[in-house]
Amino acid sequence: MVIQRIRRFAAGVAADHAARPRTALPNWLLVPGVAMLAASLAAYVAFLRDHPFVGTDFMMYLGATHAFLDGQPVYQLGYTSMGLPYTYPPITLPFLVPLTWFDDRVALNLMNTLGVLAMLAALWFTTRMLGYEGTRGRLGLVAAIGAVLVWTEPLQRNLGLGQINILVMLLVVADLALSDRSRFKGIGIGAATATKLLPGLFVLYLLLTRRIRAAVVATGTFVVLTLLGAVIQPGGSYDYWLTGRAFDSHRVLMILSPRYGGNQSLQGFTARVLETDQQNTIWWMLSVVVVLVGGLALATALQRHGEEAMAMVVVGLTTLLISPVSWSHYWIWIGPLAVVLVDVVRRCHGRARVLAGAVAVAAILPFLMWPGPYRGQVIPRGLIWKSGTLDGLARRLAVDAYVPTVLVLFALAALWLYWRSRRERADVPAVPDAPAVGVAGP
Repeated sequence: MVIQRIRRFAAGVAADHAARPRTALPNWLLVPGVAMLAASLAAYVAFLRDHPFVGTDFMMYLGATHAFLDGQPVYQLGYTSMGLPYTYPPITLPFLVPLTWFDDRVALNLMNTLGVLAMLAALWFTTRMLGYEGTRGRLGLVAAIGAVLVWTEPLQRNLGLGQINILVMLLVVADLALSDRSRFKGIGIGAATATKLLPGLFVLYLLLTRRIRAAVVATGTFVVLTLLGAVIQPGGSYDYWLTGRAFDSHRVLMILSPRYGGNQSLQGFTARVLETDQQNTIWWMLSVVVVLVGGLALATALQRHGEEAMAMVVVGLTTLLISPVSWSHYWIWIGPLAVVLVDVVRRCHGRARVLAGAVAVAAILPFLMWPGPYRGQVIPRGLIWKSGTLDGLARRLAVDAYVPTVLVLFALAALWLYWRSRRERADVPAVPDAPAVGVAGP
């Protein structure tokens, strides 16, 4: 009986995005796209000569990995001069061991090269979800968007710190780009959840969109990897999972207030609005409930209307909003977001295309690097970090640029979906009344 109910529930799944109509991108996009990316990366490398990677988080990874190899209690130590704790599950440590095979600076450069390639790969998989085809055209589009992303605060901050967030995001994007018929669907999301807990929201998304097998595979992958971590490092697993370290946001914030500008989550936003240093306020909890329910409802509705890529971005951004702490370098979901925005512009016509283009530009502007003074120099910096040089309303808008931008985009996506649904209903021809059929009287 239970199995039959599950089958009936799963039978209502929306059409697989792999069956969506294909759109061929023109081959001429390749040359200008690659040229833009090459110029952007060249400028970035020139910038790094005077402002090399700091690699703070990367050195924390190395410190924790060395502690793991030496048999020391990983989660009871602090790393780097800042005493950063290691906040990732135990299963991640064996995968970081190869970083210790190289000189620290070489390893950091390799990690960041891999990060840039991973971002481009995530953009590539997003174009597949949108139904684009044509290798050269897709490469050109990915390269052009990548050229812009190089000069965004989340990506540069991610590279500067030597973070692994892009690799985690790639696991999710590559997974959702698989056909729903694939038996491997769910493995990437499960692995991402085992690496960093927040992607677990995508498991709930799979359930809400009735992809039961993928959700089970994701859950099973998470459980297997977590148990494997317990076998490899039983003491560390006890410290991480059973003492509450896995869910302790104080360890991530350390001595910082939740309203610190680098915390671009709902908690940081509400703390700055209320001007409080208190964590887990009732207003934050209420905002989390509203955004969580609204975000998942929007994503589910989008997926059921064939907008898997847009739904994926909504869920990804929702994870950043509801997390107690979302540092600005977590916001690399703006990469797939940029691809989706370009797709919306392409699909619009006339005045709607102009409006969609304006929205796309406005949505990316808050995340860009902007020139400004810093320690006696004029260098590109993120808008949230320039807020310290501003006053009044300008300062408030700058430091809280991320959360309101995404919430407005959610509202616009809901309106766009409503408008599209009405148009689809209007395009369906009315069924004429059937002629009356009766028995002829005498």
